[in-house]
Amino acid sequence: MRFRTLVTNSNLLLRVVQSIDKLSKSAMLKLTPTKLHIIVVTDLDSGLQLWSDIAVDALFSEYQIESVHNNEIYLEFNIDNLQRALRSTQSGALGVTLKLTKKQGLPVLSLTIRSQSASGREISLCQDVPVRMLTPQQMSQIREPMVPDGNVHFMMPPLNNVRSIAERMKGMGDRVAVSANREGEMNVRVANDLVDITTYFRGLETLAYDTTQEHTADREASEFYTAVVDMKHFVKFLQSYHVAPKNIVCCIVEGYAVMFYVYIGSAGYSGAAALNDTACGSLTYFIPVRQGQMGGQPQNPPMRGAFSPISAEQQQQFAYNSYPNQQQPQNAYSQPQPTYPQPQYPQQQQQQPFVQPVANQSTPYGMFAQNLQNNQAAQIGMQFAGNAMNAMQENVQQNVERYVSMRQLKHYFDVSNIYVLSKLRALVFPWMQKSWHRYAERDQTGQVVGYKSPREDVNSPDLYIPVMGLVSYVIVIGLIIGRLGVFHPEDLGYTASSALGVIVFEVLLIKMFCYLLNVGSELQFLDIVAFSGYKFVTTILVVLLKPWAPWWITWSAFLYFGFALVFFMIRSLRHALIPESSSVTGVNVHRKRRIHFLFVIAMTQFLYIWILMQYKSSN
Repeated sequence: MRFRTLVTNSNLLLRVVQSIDKLSKSAMLKLTPTKLHIIVVTDLDSGLQLWSDIAVDALFSEYQIESVHNNEIYLEFNIDNLQRALRSTQSGALGVTLKLTKKQGLPVLSLTIRSQSASGREISLCQDVPVRMLTPQQMSQIREPMVPDGNVHFMMPPLNNVRSIAERMKGMGDRVAVSANREGEMNVRVANDLVDITTYFRGLETLAYDTTQEHTADREASEFYTAVVDMKHFVKFLQSYHVAPKNIVCCIVEGYAVMFYVYIGSAGYSGAAALNDTACGSLTYFIPVRQGQMGGQPQNPPMRGAFSPISAEQQQQFAYNSYPNQQQPQNAYSQPQPTYPQPQYPQQQQQQPFVQPVANQSTPYGMFAQNLQNNQAAQIGMQFAGNAMNAMQENVQQNVERYVSMRQLKHYFDVSNIYVLSKLRALVFPWMQKSWHRYAERDQTGQVVGYKSPREDVNSPDLYIPVMGLVSYVIVIGLIIGRLGVFHPEDLGYTASSALGVIVFEVLLIKMFCYLLNVGSELQFLDIVAFSGYKFVTTILVVLLKPWAPWWITWSAFLYFGFALVFFMIRSLRHALIPESSSVTGVNVHRKRRIHFLFVIAMTQFLYIWILMQYKSSN
């Protein structure tokens, strides 16, 4: 078995992995001579499923694969591990090589990244993603679900418009009803005991379906087909915006499922014509209906694979249907249920989607809702405010996810009372601790997938103690200044900003040296933040002695806790900066420089503690 290739489009591969990050922790990868298939199955019976079909030429070059199973390789990987590895390819990589190999007897996907240092030297970074090999027998148990032919196929409206609506709807119910007809109309509805909200989309491009089939022949073109699915599954599908799809086809199989065909790589084409461009491939999402929610299923309908691609004949039939009331495509808009007369909007005001709740005449708010509905100026204002808030929320979420993964952030706050007490003892009396080794997290097959959380390993860095230490430091400084009789509320902000300035300076300094010394995945960014924040614990103890104890006791405490923090930093960071063995080329060359770097980091703790001791009022 052999697999090796050059990654020529790491950006597209990263975006595909990002689009499935919210679906599951792990995914299956099927490699063939011509295709790459990523498969996510959350539940074979009732869960969301993803089957992708991406051409090898769209991602790789010099593609080499050999296997006794028809030159096909099957494996399972952790999505978060692969995503972190691919992110390191986005900062000016000269070349990226991906291969399947074994290290310490365990299979890994090895990602070798060639880049250039600040001094102009070429460096090589190796990111290993542990995988679990699958046999053809195991893969044969993963079958695509069987469903009847779809009732209606249509092109989805712009995905960002649907996302903004779904984000507001997901807090109102755990189910969402997706309806569509063959006249290019689509409805998205959510309801609970208080509100009933429906968003309408008009003028969508539809597939001229064969209406002579048994389960569609008795339905008018204007009648809707409906499927009620889990809201969380619908929102997870919307994460496919990461791949910047040009076209998304929705297929509703009433009583069975909703399927979405996300076509990627359709540059230069738009509308239905892009479906013939299969240079990259597609992602297919299968969302089953909620059990017991839908009725009227056809009796023994003919079945087909849910992920079978749309045939070429159906692709050619994609066009505007010549129904009498067919409208030209336009952006989605939302209206309440027809409890009240529908207001008429000018064409130029129907540019962005908005959602309005239905007023209930039996409640005291019915008259207010009716007046608000009939007031076009108020609705335009609500529409503008809603779009602005959604755009701000999406921008913040994208920027935060670009640098910090929420899943990683939760890992650093997974602490217990025993861990906090043990870590505080290690900070104050570090020479009493014998073991400083971090424990690796392994899956069921024994493969290393990361480090254990702070709750399970006292040597794991956390962010709970640094955050609480920062808050406690600001409060202690405020109490001391208040005791001196010169306290002002601005002192709290001044103290907090000064402390954060020290942390930011130290983190940036360490990151700069890590870049110069080729320290990559061994020392994560949040690890640096955690170790930098531990100094607040020892600083608080020294600051509490300063106003009341004699000067020699204060400075003795300063030296003791300073050396304690230096010892703690050296023992904690030694495993990351000076590893026994590493997959990074050139570590032995930089070993002496890394030792000096570690010593400088540790000794500068005296300077930081001294700066934090110099409290004063902002007045």
